[in-house]
Amino acid sequence: MEYIYIGVGGFFGAILRYLISTYYQSILHTVFPIETFFINIFGSFLLSYISNLTLEEFNINFNIRLAITTGFIGAFTTFSTFTKETMDLMRNGRVAVAVTYVLLSILIGFIMSFMGFELGDKTAKIIKGREEN
Repeated sequence: MEYIYIGVGGFFGAILRYLISTYYQSILHTVFPIETFFINIFGSFLLSYISNLTLEEFNINFNIRLAITTGFIGAFTTFSTFTKETMDLMRNGRVAVAVTYVLLSILIGFIMSFMGFELGDKTAKIIKGREEN
């Protein structure tokens, strides 16, 4: 049953990634792979937020957690595209852009993950505070 939940979550995550990616590609014409950068940065935030909120603070069904985290967010974010785009940039002589892409992805990814975790904590405290009143 776990695989079905992961698959359903993954289906929607992959579709959303595709829609966002094609949208950004149609309006932005830049060497920097902004669409993958945005998706991965947002995914870093979202995974930490949802994980902290559901795993630490609330008793959410395990299969639902799998659908959201492993399925949806796992399919939404894309490390393989990130590495391929980095290699493409380097092979095309855009080493500075590739290095910038890698460094910003890691640095901002960690910052967004931290922010997601902290916001998840704050959200849980607000929700729990309302339940106690």
